[in-house]
Amino acid sequence: MIVATSGHVDHGKTELIKALTGTNTDRLPEEKARGLTVDLGFAYNTLSNGDILGFVDVPGHEKFIRNMLAGVAGIDLGLLVVAADDGVMPQTREHLDILGLLGIKNILVALTKIDRVGADNLSEVREQVTNFLEREGHQENALYPVCAPKSIGIEALREALNLRAKTIKPVDTGGHFRMAIDRAFNLKGVGLVVTGMVFSGTVKSAERLTLLSDGSSVRVREIRVHNQIRAKATSGERCALNIVGRGVGEKHIRRGAWLAHSALCAPTTRIDVNLHVLKTETSSFKHWTPTHLHIGSDHLPARVAILSGGNISPGTSGLAQLVLPRDTFALSGDRFVLRDQSAKRTIAGGQVIDPFSPKRGRARPSRIATLKAMSGETTAEILQALTAQSETGVPLKAFSISYNLLAKQISVLIVSLGLRRVGDPPNERIFCEAQWRGLMDLILTSIASFHKSKPKIFGASVKDIQVLLGIFLDEVTLNLALKIMTSEKRLGVRGNRFHLPTHNIYISEQEKFILARAALVLAPEYGAPPSLYQAAQEIGVEASMLEKTLKIGIKLGDIILVKKNRYVPSSLIIKLKASAQKLSANSTDGMFTTIDFRNEVNMGRNFVIAVLEYFDQIGFTVRVGEYRRARRTISSFFD
Repeated sequence: MIVATSGHVDHGKTELIKALTGTNTDRLPEEKARGLTVDLGFAYNTLSNGDILGFVDVPGHEKFIRNMLAGVAGIDLGLLVVAADDGVMPQTREHLDILGLLGIKNILVALTKIDRVGADNLSEVREQVTNFLEREGHQENALYPVCAPKSIGIEALREALNLRAKTIKPVDTGGHFRMAIDRAFNLKGVGLVVTGMVFSGTVKSAERLTLLSDGSSVRVREIRVHNQIRAKATSGERCALNIVGRGVGEKHIRRGAWLAHSALCAPTTRIDVNLHVLKTETSSFKHWTPTHLHIGSDHLPARVAILSGGNISPGTSGLAQLVLPRDTFALSGDRFVLRDQSAKRTIAGGQVIDPFSPKRGRARPSRIATLKAMSGETTAEILQALTAQSETGVPLKAFSISYNLLAKQISVLIVSLGLRRVGDPPNERIFCEAQWRGLMDLILTSIASFHKSKPKIFGASVKDIQVLLGIFLDEVTLNLALKIMTSEKRLGVRGNRFHLPTHNIYISEQEKFILARAALVLAPEYGAPPSLYQAAQEIGVEASMLEKTLKIGIKLGDIILVKKNRYVPSSLIIKLKASAQKLSANSTDGMFTTIDFRNEVNMGRNFVIAVLEYFDQIGFTVRVGEYRRARRTISSFFD
C-alpha cells in the first residue's frame, strides 16, 4: 500500500515519516540545508505479515506543489498532517482538495507537534480539524495525535496504517505496463535509473519498453521495488528501473515522461474529461480558460473547452475538452488536476473519458451521447453502450489503447458481449448485431435511392454509396459489408458497381446484339483491340451507334473506356492486370518497363501505353520515371 503524506509547510511530515519508518526522506543537499522537502521523498516499512507500506513524502511549500502532484498519482491512502500549534492552513485545504480530485478517499489525519500545545488547545484543534473534514465530505475520520521526535502516539498511528493496509484491496488494472517517470538519474557502476509509479501491467527484467515521449526503445536491466531487487514490478507499486537504450540518457528523459509497452505509444493533444470545479472557486469555470494541467507526473499548459452549457459552476461537474500545446499520453480513467494560469492555486480536476477526442464536432449532441456512454463503470458496460449507439462501429485499436486492453482481454470481451469484429488490423471495428444489420439495411436503402435517381446507370460505386449513406463510414468497412452482402445475394455486382438484385436496365435487342459482337471484336485472340471506328466497320454499324451502345456496356460494368475512342471489355482488362502483376512479382525490385509489358501481352505500342496510363490513373500501377510497379494485387479490386 502506498501512503501519501500531505499538508501545510513545516507541519512535520518528514519527521513523522522518519518516526514511522526510520528513514529521513530529506535526501537532497538543499533540503537538508533548508529543512524543507523540495522534491519527492520515499520511505518504506515492512509489516508483520510481510506486506510493505510505501510512504511518499510530498512537499508542502506552495512553490513545490507541482512536485506534490507528481507524487500522489497511484496513491492508496492519504495521510493528512496538521500541526497542533497551527491547525488547518491554506495548503491543508488545497492538499485535501487535490487528494479528492485524484480519487483518494481513504484519509487518516496525524495531529503533529502536540508537545507544543496544552490539553485545551489540542482539544480545540481536534474539533477544528473534525469540522473541516466533515465539511469536505469526510464524515468518518480518524485523528491520531503524535509527537514524532518523542515517538508519542506513533505506535497507535502505525497500527491504524497496518489495519488500513489489510482492508484496502489493490486495484487490478491489468493491461500493458505503464509507469509515470518522476525522476531520472545516473548511479556510478549502475547506469541510468528512472523511478515512478506503476499505473498498470507488469514489467520483468530484460523486457523491452518504450519511452513514449520520443519512441525510444529501452531494455530493463534491473528492477527495485521498495528498495529491494525484484524480478518484476506490477501495478500499484512504486519502483526504480535500471534501463539502457541507444541514445537514451539522464538529460534525454524529463519528468512527466512515460515508460510503457510499445502498444501504448499513442500521443494526444486533445482529451475529453469529466471536470469537477472546486467549491472554493468564486466564479464559474468559463469556456477556453487557460490553466496548468497535472496528469501522471506530467505538467503542461492547457486550454479548457466546455462542451455543454458554456461554463461549470463551483462545486459541480461537467464535460470538457483539454486542448494541449504539445503531445502527452493519457488513458481513460486517468486522474488529473488543473491549477490556474499563474499556477498558484488548484481550481479543478477530474477524470479522463476519451484520450483521443476529435478536433471538430466536440460539442455535437451525438458526441456528448458518446462521452456519456464512455462514462460507464466497467469496460464491458462502456463497450456495450458504444456499440449500441454507433452506426459505424467502434474502432477496435483506439478502444483497446484507451482502456489499455491486451489482445486476449479484448477478444474475451467481444465474445462475452456477443459482438462482431469487422475488418482486418489495424482497421478493425466492433459492431453489435443490431447496428451491423442496421448498416446493411442503410446500404440497401442508399443503393435503392441511387437507382431511383439514376435509373439508367446499372449500379452505385463505393464512393456513391459513401455519399448517400449520410454517415461517415470508412472505405475498408464499407467494402467488407458490400462483399458480405454480395456473397449473401442481397446485392449484385458488375465491375465496380453494386445494384439491387431486382434492378435492371432496359436494353433493346439491337443493343444486346451490338454488345455481344463488340465483346468479341474488342478482345481479339492476337494483337491489340481495334479503335472505335475500326470496330464499328467490323461490326457493320455507325461509329456513333456503337459508341452509344458501348456506354451502356460501361454502365453494366462489361466495358471500360481506357482512353478516348479506346473501349475494352472488362474481361480483357483483368487479363492485362494479371500480366502487369506477374511482371512486378517476377522482378527483383518490382519494376517493369513499357517494353516489358508490350512483350508480355504481345500488343501494339500505342494500345499498351494507353492501358498503362489507365492503370496509373486508377492506382493499379505507380510510375517511377520510365518504370512502373503494381501497387495492389488484383484481388483487392472489385473490378
